[in-house]
Parts: sequence; C-alpha cells; structure tokens
Amino acid sequence: MNIINGGGEEIFDFPCDYSIKVFGKTNGDLERQVCQIISGHCGKLSSEQIATKLSSKGTYTAITIKIIAENRSQLEALNSDLQNCKLVAYVL
Repeated sequence: MNIINGGGEEIFDFPCDYSIKVFGKTNGDLERQVCQIISGHCGKLSSEQIATKLSSKGTYTAITIKIIAENRSQLEALNSDLQNCKLVAYVL
C-alpha cells in the first residue's frame, strides 16, 4: 500500500522501515513505557532497534525506535497511544 501526499508524491510504500522518535522528561519508566506501547503494535523489540540520548542537562530523554511499519492504521494507532502516555512530551 502506498501513502500519497497532497502533491501526489509517494510518502510510504508499506511495509517499510520507520523510525519513531519520542521525547519526554527523563524518568526511569519512560523507556519502558514507550517500548511497551510500541511492542504492543509491532511485536517484540530488540536492543538494536532502540537508541536513547539525554539532553545536555539530562532533563529530557530522546528515544528513537526503528520498526517495520505494516500500514497507515498501525502508525496512526501507535502515534495515538504514544501521545496518550503521560510521560511522553511529544512524538516525531
């Protein structure tokens, strides 16, 4: 399935590699909760799929997780669940 933008250009050709970047205040549960949400939509994650980086002062954490996106509805549901997580500030 292809996703087309308003200009008629192809954005995604499913299934495809897809990176999700999540930001939140540094908290011992942030990574665990984010990984739990994503694995609920995509299956078990391996450590090679997950990268974390602290802000310069350590106040915020950025978590990047690489998945294989199967379809648009999967990405929409995943994004919605991540945005509803109280520990997540925003999702890219």
